[in-house]
Amino acid sequence: MFWNSATRYVATKMNWVTTQIPPPPKAPEDSAPRKVLLVHAHPLADSFSSAIADAVEDGAREGGHAVRRRSLYQEHYAPVMTASDRSAYFDGKAGASRLQPDVRSHLDDLKWCDSVVFVYPTWWFNMPAMLKGFFDRTLVPGEAWDFPQKQPGEIVALNGLSPKLTNVKRMMGVSTYGASRSITLLAGDNGRNCIGTAIRPNFHPSCTCLWLGLYDLDFCSQSERETFLQRVRSTVRDDF
Repeated sequence: MFWNSATRYVATKMNWVTTQIPPPPKAPEDSAPRKVLLVHAHPLADSFSSAIADAVEDGAREGGHAVRRRSLYQEHYAPVMTASDRSAYFDGKAGASRLQPDVRSHLDDLKWCDSVVFVYPTWWFNMPAMLKGFFDRTLVPGEAWDFPQKQPGEIVALNGLSPKLTNVKRMMGVSTYGASRSITLLAGDNGRNCIGTAIRPNFHPSCTCLWLGLYDLDFCSQSERETFLQRVRSTVRDDF
């Protein structure tokens, strides 16, 4: 286990937890149910990643929270930004009506939730192209962020932008890795880094970020996989 000023790592034999800022406090028993958006990216419906998404959904429902689940591959989300997408990208509110229906639908869910969970496999030390395309096409200016206007009281995030999805106060990532934890750290864990440092600042300034990772997936036993699923489920239910 080791610490630095920006990130906490808690290591076990097969998985670890990282938080870019202090982990979310346990919700009081009398707190209102949360609205959790689950974004899943894996092409196989019977994959272990899908089992993780099931565990996230089950844990949220067991915790009494409302859940919306979006499975990008299964709904055939189009990750490639088209010429039409790009031409409307900087049109702000005036261009909102020009957004494609799939983008509009995901933006509506992002504006509905107060908590968001990203579940995906790490391939080549990064997120799948599907999830990267989701961020490229969905997080448009005027809807997810704006350039700073230098107005009194304006919030400017660490990424230099003014966040507009400030309804989101909790974020969580769950990923599987073919590599070991030490190799993943050495390579930069680019998917987690992107989500923690580029995506999170579009949310509430105090948005927490909790991370669960399962390493050396191809060498994990069935028992280890089941233990990880239980941990995901209980974490979402009790600690997220």
